[in-house]
Order: sequence, then structure tokens, then C-alpha cells
Amino acid sequence: MAQERARQQAEAKRKRVLIIAGAVVAVLAVVAIIGVIVGTSKTNKKKGPWKEALGKPYSAPPNLSADGLGISVGSNPNAPSLIMYEDFRCPICHEVEKALGPTLRQMADAGTIKIDYHIASFLDGKLGGNGSKYAANAAGCAQTAGKFAQYHDTLFANQPDELNDKFGNRSYLVDLAGKVDGLRSPAFDQCVNDLSHAGWVNKVEDAFQNAKIGDTRVTGTPTAGINGKTIDLIVKGRGLATPDEVRAQILAAIK
Repeated sequence: MAQERARQQAEAKRKRVLIIAGAVVAVLAVVAIIGVIVGTSKTNKKKGPWKEALGKPYSAPPNLSADGLGISVGSNPNAPSLIMYEDFRCPICHEVEKALGPTLRQMADAGTIKIDYHIASFLDGKLGGNGSKYAANAAGCAQTAGKFAQYHDTLFANQPDELNDKFGNRSYLVDLAGKVDGLRSPAFDQCVNDLSHAGWVNKVEDAFQNAKIGDTRVTGTPTAGINGKTIDLIVKGRGLATPDEVRAQILAAIK
């Protein structure tokens, strides 16, 4: 009798152990599933549209400068190249374009120089968001459509406050293209929305991080140079250079 009770107690204990073990396995399985879901969610969130675009085949806009980085503007492809480093979220770039851009374009239209715009996107890293990258990509799409100069000017004319990542809204970039005659098309819209030139934008930014004009390191935007000589767009202690001062610097550098 005592042996039978001992056997029954042992059997009951074994069943309890199996039940508890089964419950633990079930809990661990649920935790593992949740971990996979959360991990996948974090991975997808971390990847984002830009990284997804970088996973696609490399695509650069057409008719770039010889180094494959700059977008050239001017009537004479053999003219000396004024390299202009800009970021579409840079407020000083906006001021320079407003005050000095017309003079530079006049010189480019006359064939005295050509302007190679190198569109950096470093301000996204400093300010957060994607506006610099997305706007640079959209500018590349405009170059593909043969409307870079007009869209470049439109972006700066509609530049939000640098802390406002409005250019990070691709629909807004597409809407701005409506201000440029003949730019909007299904191909342009898709290029902007798909971030088709993401690889090129990153390539330009990587080059910007190590760029030099002559022996002088480029440390920010806006920066301009020609024939290895930096053009002073801003006069220390005073502010923006005048159009005549900039013209004189350029002419002296290309003699």
C-alpha cells in the first residue's frame, strides 16, 4: 500500500514537471516570436527609404562634370570650371544664390566660365532628417529632364528654415517642380519618389567630405573655387562679397 502511494506521488510529480516544462517552452517560443517581430520591425524602421534606395542599381544623372560629381551649367563646355559646393538646406547658400547667383549665371551664359554644382547633403547628419539628400536627388532628376538650373533656383527660392525638414517630403519636392515649366512628368515624379539617384548623392557627399580647392580643405557650404583658387563669397567682418568683387576674383583666377 505504501509502495503504491509512493508510486502515485512520483507519477504526479513527474506530470507536474512535464506540465511546467511545457509551459516554459511555450513561453520561450512566444518570446522568441515576439523578438523576431520586434527585431524585424526595428530593422525595417532603421533601413528606411534612403537605405532601400541605396540597395538598387547605381544611377547618376546625365551630362555630369568629368569627375562624375558636378552638374555643369553654362554655354561653353570648355570654359574654366567654377566649382560650387552647396547644400539645399544651407541658409547661407540661399543668401549667396540670391545675391551672387545672377552674376555667376551671367558669366556662365556668356561662356566665360561654366559652373559645376556639387550638391552636398551633410546638413541632414547635423540637423536630422532627409531634406538635403532628397532635394539633391530631386535636383539630379531635374538634370535628367534638362531642367537642373531652373529647379536648383526654385529649391533655393522655396527653402524652408534649416531646422524644418520640409525638403524631406518628396511630395513637396514634386510640387515645387510644378513651378518649372516643362519639368513635371511621370518619369520625373517617379525619379523623385523612388530616390533614383541616391547612390550618386552619397558619392557626391563622400567626395565633399575630403574635397580641396588647391591646397585648401573645403569645410562647409557655400564654397566656390576655380583653377585651384578659392573665391571669397563672404568677406570676413563684413558679410557677402559684392557681385563686382566676385566677378573680379574669377577673372583674375582664369587669366
